[in-house]
Amino acid sequence: MIFHVLGSGAFAPEPGQRRRAPGRGGSVRNPAGYALDTGRGVLLFDFGFGSLRQLYRAGLESRRVSHAFFTHRHPDHVGDLAALLFQLRYDAKPDSGVLRLFGPRGFAAFCKRLARAYEPWTDPKGFRLLVRELRAGDSVEGAGWRVACRAVPHPTEALAFRLDGARRSLCYTGDTGYDPGLAEFARGADLLVLECSLPDGARAEGHLNVSEALRIASGSGARRVLLSHLSGASARGAAGRLPRGVRLARDLMRVRL
Repeated sequence: MIFHVLGSGAFAPEPGQRRRAPGRGGSVRNPAGYALDTGRGVLLFDFGFGSLRQLYRAGLESRRVSHAFFTHRHPDHVGDLAALLFQLRYDAKPDSGVLRLFGPRGFAAFCKRLARAYEPWTDPKGFRLLVRELRAGDSVEGAGWRVACRAVPHPTEALAFRLDGARRSLCYTGDTGYDPGLAEFARGADLLVLECSLPDGARAEGHLNVSEALRIASGSGARRVLLSHLSGASARGAAGRLPRGVRLARDLMRVRL
Protein backbone atom coordinates (compact mmCIF):
# COMPACT_ATOMS: atom_id res chain seq x y z
CA MET A 1 0.00 0.00 0.00
CA ILE A 2 1.22 3.49 -0.83
CA PHE A 3 -0.24 6.55 0.88
CA HIS A 4 -0.25 9.79 -1.15
CA VAL A 5 -0.64 13.27 0.34
CA LEU A 6 -2.64 15.28 -2.19
CA GLY A 7 -3.04 18.26 0.10
CA SER A 8 -1.34 18.95 3.43
CA GLY A 9 -2.73 22.43 4.04
CA ALA A 10 -5.57 24.06 5.93
CA PHE A 11 -8.56 25.84 4.41
CA ALA A 12 -6.69 28.81 2.91
CA PRO A 13 -3.20 29.73 1.67
CA GLU A 14 -1.07 31.88 3.90
CA PRO A 15 -1.46 35.58 2.97
CA GLY A 16 2.23 36.12 2.22
CA GLN A 17 2.44 33.08 -0.03
CA ARG A 18 -0.07 34.25 -2.63
CA ARG A 19 2.41 36.71 -4.13
CA ARG A 20 5.42 34.42 -4.31
CA ALA A 21 6.46 32.68 -7.51
CA PRO A 22 6.56 28.88 -7.58
CA GLY A 23 10.02 27.49 -6.93
CA ARG A 24 11.03 30.44 -4.77
CA GLY A 25 9.92 29.17 -1.41
CA GLY A 26 6.35 30.27 -2.00
CA SER A 27 4.61 27.00 -2.78
CA VAL A 28 1.13 26.95 -1.25
CA ARG A 29 -0.16 23.78 0.34
CA ASN A 30 -3.29 22.28 -1.23
CA PRO A 31 -6.27 21.78 1.11
CA ALA A 32 -6.95 18.36 2.62
CA GLY A 33 -6.82 15.38 0.30
CA TYR A 34 -5.25 11.93 0.59
CA ALA A 35 -5.20 8.75 -1.50
CA LEU A 36 -4.28 5.19 -0.58
CA ASP A 37 -3.20 2.94 -3.43
CA THR A 38 -3.96 -0.58 -2.21
CA GLY A 39 -2.64 -2.25 -5.35
CA ARG A 40 -6.20 -3.28 -6.20
CA GLY A 41 -7.63 0.21 -6.37
CA VAL A 42 -7.47 3.67 -4.83
CA LEU A 43 -9.25 4.88 -1.69
CA LEU A 44 -9.69 8.61 -1.10
CA PHE A 45 -9.72 10.25 2.32
CA ASP A 46 -11.20 13.75 1.84
CA PHE A 47 -10.91 15.56 -1.48
CA GLY A 48 -10.57 19.30 -1.02
CA PHE A 49 -10.13 22.01 -3.64
CA GLY A 50 -7.53 21.05 -6.26
CA SER A 51 -7.38 17.39 -5.25
CA LEU A 52 -8.37 16.06 -8.69
CA ARG A 53 -5.36 17.75 -10.27
CA GLN A 54 -3.17 16.58 -7.39
CA LEU A 55 -4.39 12.99 -7.88
CA TYR A 56 -3.00 12.98 -11.40
CA ARG A 57 0.16 14.79 -10.36
CA ALA A 58 0.68 11.93 -7.89
CA GLY A 59 0.60 9.46 -10.79
CA LEU A 60 -2.86 8.11 -9.97
CA GLU A 61 -6.02 8.06 -12.09
CA SER A 62 -9.61 8.68 -11.05
CA ARG A 63 -10.79 5.53 -12.82
CA ARG A 64 -8.99 3.51 -10.13
CA VAL A 65 -10.94 5.14 -7.28
CA SER A 66 -13.47 2.75 -5.77
CA HIS A 67 -14.20 4.31 -2.35
CA ALA A 68 -14.03 7.85 -0.97
CA PHE A 69 -14.25 8.58 2.77
CA PHE A 70 -15.10 12.13 3.86
CA THR A 71 -14.45 13.22 7.43
CA HIS A 72 -16.92 16.13 7.25
CA ARG A 73 -18.64 18.52 4.85
CA HIS A 74 -16.50 21.66 5.10
CA PRO A 75 -15.53 22.91 1.62
CA ASP A 76 -11.79 22.45 2.09
CA HIS A 77 -12.46 18.71 2.55
CA VAL A 78 -15.16 18.12 -0.09
CA GLY A 79 -14.44 20.93 -2.56
CA ASP A 80 -13.34 18.72 -5.47
CA LEU A 81 -16.03 16.05 -5.12
CA ALA A 82 -18.09 17.77 -7.84
CA ALA A 83 -14.99 17.93 -10.07
CA LEU A 84 -14.42 14.20 -9.61
CA LEU A 85 -18.04 13.32 -10.43
CA PHE A 86 -18.02 15.64 -13.44
CA GLN A 87 -14.91 13.97 -14.85
CA LEU A 88 -16.21 10.46 -14.22
CA ARG A 89 -19.46 11.27 -16.04
CA TYR A 90 -17.78 12.45 -19.20
CA ASP A 91 -14.32 10.87 -19.22
CA ALA A 92 -12.86 8.00 -17.21
CA LYS A 93 -15.24 5.52 -15.57
CA PRO A 94 -14.46 3.67 -12.33
CA ASP A 95 -12.78 0.35 -13.12
CA SER A 96 -15.02 -1.32 -10.53
CA GLY A 97 -18.18 0.10 -12.13
CA VAL A 98 -19.15 1.59 -8.77
CA LEU A 99 -18.01 4.63 -6.80
CA ARG A 100 -18.85 4.42 -3.10
CA LEU A 101 -18.94 7.62 -1.03
CA PHE A 102 -18.98 7.67 2.78
CA GLY A 103 -19.40 10.50 5.26
CA PRO A 104 -20.95 11.44 8.60
CA ARG A 105 -24.57 12.31 9.39
CA GLY A 106 -25.85 14.87 6.88
CA PHE A 107 -23.56 13.67 4.09
CA ALA A 108 -26.29 11.97 2.03
CA ALA A 109 -28.43 15.13 2.03
CA PHE A 110 -25.35 17.15 1.09
CA CYS A 111 -24.71 14.87 -1.92
CA LYS A 112 -28.32 15.27 -3.05
CA ARG A 113 -28.08 19.07 -2.85
CA LEU A 114 -24.81 18.98 -4.76
CA ALA A 115 -26.42 16.88 -7.51
CA ARG A 116 -29.37 19.28 -7.75
CA ALA A 117 -27.06 22.29 -7.97
CA TYR A 118 -25.09 20.76 -10.87
CA GLU A 119 -27.85 18.67 -12.47
CA PRO A 120 -27.21 16.73 -14.66
CA TRP A 121 -23.44 17.29 -14.94
CA THR A 122 -22.41 15.33 -11.85
CA ASP A 123 -24.99 12.55 -12.22
CA PRO A 124 -23.34 9.14 -12.75
CA LYS A 125 -23.28 7.94 -16.36
CA GLY A 126 -21.85 4.53 -17.16
CA PHE A 127 -21.28 3.64 -13.49
CA ARG A 128 -23.17 3.42 -10.20
CA LEU A 129 -22.83 5.92 -7.37
CA LEU A 130 -23.57 4.71 -3.84
CA VAL A 131 -23.69 7.08 -0.87
CA ARG A 132 -23.74 5.91 2.74
CA GLU A 133 -23.68 7.78 6.02
CA LEU A 134 -21.54 6.38 8.83
CA ARG A 135 -21.87 6.67 12.59
CA ALA A 136 -19.26 6.09 15.27
CA GLY A 137 -18.53 2.39 15.46
CA ASP A 138 -19.60 1.63 11.88
CA SER A 139 -17.18 -0.03 9.49
CA VAL A 140 -16.74 -0.64 5.77
CA GLU A 141 -15.03 -3.68 4.28
CA GLY A 142 -13.27 -3.92 0.95
CA ALA A 143 -10.76 -6.13 -0.84
CA GLY A 144 -8.36 -7.03 1.96
CA TRP A 145 -9.11 -4.05 4.19
CA ARG A 146 -11.58 -2.73 6.75
CA VAL A 147 -12.24 0.93 7.62
CA ALA A 148 -13.67 1.80 11.05
CA CYS A 149 -14.74 5.27 12.16
CA ARG A 150 -14.87 7.35 15.32
CA ALA A 151 -16.69 10.62 16.02
CA VAL A 152 -14.34 13.55 16.72
CA PRO A 153 -14.99 17.05 18.16
CA HIS A 154 -15.57 19.62 15.41
CA PRO A 155 -18.18 22.36 14.79
CA THR A 156 -20.03 20.03 12.40
CA GLU A 157 -20.47 16.26 12.38
CA ALA A 158 -17.03 14.77 11.80
CA LEU A 159 -15.35 11.37 11.80
CA ALA A 160 -11.86 9.95 12.01
CA PHE A 161 -11.08 6.82 10.00
CA ARG A 162 -8.87 3.82 10.66
CA LEU A 163 -8.01 1.32 7.93
CA ASP A 164 -6.68 -2.11 8.85
CA GLY A 165 -5.36 -4.42 6.16
CA ALA A 166 -3.80 -7.85 6.32
CA ARG A 167 -0.41 -6.47 7.37
CA ARG A 168 -0.67 -2.67 7.52
CA SER A 169 -2.83 -0.02 9.19
CA LEU A 170 -3.56 3.66 8.67
CA CYS A 171 -5.39 6.20 10.84
CA TYR A 172 -6.54 9.61 9.56
CA THR A 173 -8.12 12.06 11.98
CA GLY A 174 -9.46 14.75 9.65
CA ASP A 175 -10.20 17.98 11.53
CA THR A 176 -10.54 17.46 15.27
CA GLY A 177 -10.32 19.16 18.60
CA TYR A 178 -8.29 17.59 21.38
CA ASP A 179 -9.57 14.10 22.14
CA PRO A 180 -7.38 11.70 24.17
CA GLY A 181 -9.45 8.83 22.78
CA LEU A 182 -7.88 9.39 19.37
CA ALA A 183 -4.61 8.01 20.70
CA GLU A 184 -6.36 4.74 21.52
CA PHE A 185 -8.19 4.72 18.16
CA ALA A 186 -4.81 5.02 16.39
CA ARG A 187 -3.06 2.58 18.75
CA GLY A 188 -0.14 0.86 17.00
CA ALA A 189 -1.04 2.11 13.51
CA ASP A 190 1.69 1.92 10.89
CA LEU A 191 0.84 5.50 9.91
CA LEU A 192 -1.14 8.16 11.78
CA VAL A 193 -2.09 11.26 9.78
CA LEU A 194 -2.94 13.85 12.37
CA GLU A 195 -4.32 17.35 11.96
CA CYS A 196 -2.16 20.19 13.29
CA SER A 197 -3.76 23.48 12.29
CA LEU A 198 -2.52 25.78 15.04
CA PRO A 199 0.68 26.96 16.67
CA ASP A 200 0.88 26.70 20.43
CA GLY A 201 -0.99 29.52 22.13
CA ALA A 202 -3.66 29.66 19.43
CA ARG A 203 -7.18 28.30 19.86
CA ALA A 204 -9.88 27.43 17.34
CA GLU A 205 -12.85 25.16 17.92
CA GLY A 206 -12.30 21.70 16.52
CA HIS A 207 -8.58 22.01 15.75
CA LEU A 208 -5.30 20.95 17.35
CA ASN A 209 -2.25 23.00 18.18
CA VAL A 210 1.26 21.56 17.92
CA SER A 211 1.56 20.41 21.54
CA GLU A 212 -1.86 18.75 21.48
CA ALA A 213 -1.05 16.94 18.24
CA LEU A 214 2.30 15.72 19.57
CA ARG A 215 0.61 14.50 22.77
CA ILE A 216 -1.84 12.38 20.76
CA ALA A 217 0.96 11.14 18.49
CA SER A 218 3.03 10.05 21.47
CA GLY A 219 0.10 8.33 23.19
CA SER A 220 -0.87 6.40 20.08
CA GLY A 221 2.35 4.45 19.75
CA ALA A 222 1.95 4.75 15.97
CA ARG A 223 5.02 3.64 14.06
CA ARG A 224 5.05 6.79 11.91
CA VAL A 225 3.13 10.06 12.21
CA LEU A 226 2.45 12.80 9.68
CA LEU A 227 1.27 16.16 10.97
CA SER A 228 -0.98 17.63 8.31
CA HIS A 229 -3.73 20.23 7.73
CA LEU A 230 -0.89 22.63 8.41
CA SER A 231 -0.92 26.40 8.44
CA GLY A 232 2.27 28.34 7.96
CA ALA A 233 2.25 29.16 11.67
CA SER A 234 1.75 25.57 12.81
CA ALA A 235 4.43 24.26 10.43
CA ARG A 236 6.90 26.83 11.73
CA GLY A 237 5.89 26.08 15.32
CA ALA A 238 6.44 22.34 14.86
CA ALA A 239 9.77 22.62 13.05
CA GLY A 240 12.70 21.70 15.23
CA ARG A 241 10.64 19.93 17.90
CA LEU A 242 9.48 16.79 16.12
CA PRO A 243 10.39 13.53 17.85
CA ARG A 244 11.64 10.54 15.93
CA GLY A 245 9.01 9.06 13.65
CA VAL A 246 7.02 12.30 13.34
CA ARG A 247 7.23 14.39 10.17
CA LEU A 248 5.45 17.33 8.61
CA ALA A 249 3.33 16.30 5.64
CA ARG A 250 3.97 17.94 2.31
CA ASP A 251 2.01 17.89 -0.91
CA LEU A 252 2.68 14.86 -3.15
CA MET A 253 4.58 13.05 -0.40
CA ARG A 254 4.41 9.25 -0.68
CA VAL A 255 4.58 6.86 2.25
CA ARG A 256 4.85 3.12 1.71
CA LEU A 257 2.95 1.23 4.41
